[in-house]
Amino acid sequence: MSDPNENKIRDRAYHLWREHGCAEGQDWNFWLQAEREILGDAAPAPKAAKPKAPAAAKPKAAAKPKAPAKPKAPAKPKSPLM
Repeated sequence: MSDPNENKIRDRAYHLWREHGCAEGQDWNFWLQAEREILGDAAPAPKAAKPKAPAAAKPKAAAKPKAPAKPKAPAKPKSPLM
């Protein structure tokens, strides 16, 4: 049978994970934070990474249209003496 504190820690870690947007790779940090909260340890909590917005959600600046390229001047004919 599971320890009652372990169940409380698991529930709290799950809620922390949900509060932080279901951040991947942060499970251990959430578990440790929940453990400190439940067991009353006064150690500071590690900072969890903030969830990043999807790249598609960020508006991109409109690209400026490029000016047409200037035509190149015709090459000078080479002198036969050179």
